[in-house]
Amino acid sequence: MNTNFAFNSNKYDLWEIYEVIKKYYPIGISRNEGRGIYLEYKGIQALEKIIADNIHNSNNYQDRWESFTTQIGKELNKEIIGTTYGQAPSFSSSIILQKNELEDCIHKKELHFSVSLIGNFYQIYGLDTTTVLDVKEQKGFHAVNAVTTSPYAAFKEYFEFVERRIQEKYLNYKIVPFGFGQAIIRGLEVRYLDDFDCSINKGLFNHFLSEENISKFIRGDKNYGKEMWAKKED
Repeated sequence: MNTNFAFNSNKYDLWEIYEVIKKYYPIGISRNEGRGIYLEYKGIQALEKIIADNIHNSNNYQDRWESFTTQIGKELNKEIIGTTYGQAPSFSSSIILQKNELEDCIHKKELHFSVSLIGNFYQIYGLDTTTVLDVKEQKGFHAVNAVTTSPYAAFKEYFEFVERRIQEKYLNYKIVPFGFGQAIIRGLEVRYLDDFDCSINKGLFNHFLSEENISKFIRGDKNYGKEMWAKKED
């Protein structure tokens, strides 16, 4: 179960995350509110323009994201999958690190990474997934077996490589630690989902780490990157 968004303000300063959420989303106002006042919120209108400019404009998308991820794929000699979601406020991709097929079962190791379009934030995590194929029905049954939240085990080298590339391109951007990203804000509803009390990750990135989509098995440091948010000593 996700926890409410909170942090130790004596040691860390994550108000930047909350301020961005508040800027673009009318916290406490439902998407289904009468007369559509949710859609009249200036932040929602600004967000829609940002998404249209960065994602729906194919030339901008190619220049600002696809060219970047294509280069990462070439350097790693790995397959890159574009996962940017039409109305979600981020650029997003995944890298297929391993793919093992055994009869009717496929196991993959995937590294996912996103860069927010509404704040100076990025996200990286690894997934172990399996798909059981039903040849007769011509469909598959997909499951996430584990989430890796920091440079760990087989993901370590690739996680660190992608993070370096993101930091080189997106100066002054900070990773949102998994533990904070999964925290919810009461009354937060995002434009592209019907969910209530959405998580920070849904507000800044996408819905891929929804509780119903991920495993309870989490590996690595859930607070990886927390030091980026440490208060500076006077």
